[in-house]
Amino acid sequence: MSTPPSHDSVHKGFAFGLAALFLAALWLPTLDSIFQWDYAPTPNENRAPAKFPAITLNLAGLRALPSGLEAYFNDHFGFRKRLIRWERKWKRSLFRDISHAEVLVGRDGWLYFAGSRMIDNYRATRPFTPAELADWQALLEQRRDWLAQRGIKYLFVVPPDKQSVYPEHLPEWLTQIGPQARLDQFFAHMRAHSTVPVLDLRPILRAAKSTFPTYQNTDTHWNYYGAFVAYQEVIRTLAAQLPGLEPLPAKAFDIIVQRRRGSDLALMLGQEPYFPETAWVEMTLRPPLQPLVIQTDHTNPPRLEAPAHTENPSCTRRLLMFRDSYAIYWLPYFGHNFRHVTYIWDYWDRSLIEREQPDVVVDELLERHLYDTNPRQLRQRDEIPSGIKRVLHLRK
Repeated sequence: MSTPPSHDSVHKGFAFGLAALFLAALWLPTLDSIFQWDYAPTPNENRAPAKFPAITLNLAGLRALPSGLEAYFNDHFGFRKRLIRWERKWKRSLFRDISHAEVLVGRDGWLYFAGSRMIDNYRATRPFTPAELADWQALLEQRRDWLAQRGIKYLFVVPPDKQSVYPEHLPEWLTQIGPQARLDQFFAHMRAHSTVPVLDLRPILRAAKSTFPTYQNTDTHWNYYGAFVAYQEVIRTLAAQLPGLEPLPAKAFDIIVQRRRGSDLALMLGQEPYFPETAWVEMTLRPPLQPLVIQTDHTNPPRLEAPAHTENPSCTRRLLMFRDSYAIYWLPYFGHNFRHVTYIWDYWDRSLIEREQPDVVVDELLERHLYDTNPRQLRQRDEIPSGIKRVLHLRK
């Protein structure tokens, strides 16, 4: 017959377990410093982390060494990124404090969205792996080939994040470290290994900003002028597959730069009166051209993601675009070149494509969404029937 453990043995076991946990907690930061287990995004602190101090064999250098080592340790100790992320999460959930966790304050009144690992992506410290690039290639080729079997053209377009077009307003401490940005990797890989049409909008947007601003200084999005020059480049690119397409010229518009209250990033800070929007651009069509009638599938309450449509009887072709929020600024333009345009903020839907019977499908995907998206999962989801796909979406 076994005897129950004594009070002393239970106490010793508890003490041993507590000591083991304490030792593990002491060693975990050191182990993370060695093995880099903390994969949390680099936090936005509006400053660069302290560098390891230079060791100089003079009196001034030796005096500065302890404080330099302390500053370096404070910015690099193990699991620091994860702890800061938890702290900000608790502040948001307990005290509704969203302060500046996802807003980076730049120079000259410019604000940048710092979510989706923006700092790491801009520093180019997390390059695409060869497998990830191969997955993107496989996804886009699968879509192109499926459309080609039905006589439909295809184009994949990546609007760049603001920092890729306006890096000059970023804080001085935020610089590129890696040799190649992920967007450069993506386009270089696709052009070297695939014939899928892909469009890099960075060159045209960087060139156009010398004429008018192309992005809003207090918003995550481009403005209507940036969207316009991007539209022109998309139409010029599509003309290689659909001869006869010509974009509207800039002279068809009256273009005015306006000053307004700060937009979405300033609102996130709660500082919209103090961060004015100075890069808002109004584009007004000159007669005899008339603005398009944009029809939206109304929901209650109205949703940014609602499908939108334009009709233009003077044209012949049909365009279907799968898009995100950036394409909202395209609604006034593409309908001038197509009889029917449908904008869908949703998963790629084969049954919808077959119903719409477009001449061309454009995939628009913002730069940071390119980094956040798993192309292997998209390949699998493309093949799911739309009814089942929507049920799965509602269950998420």
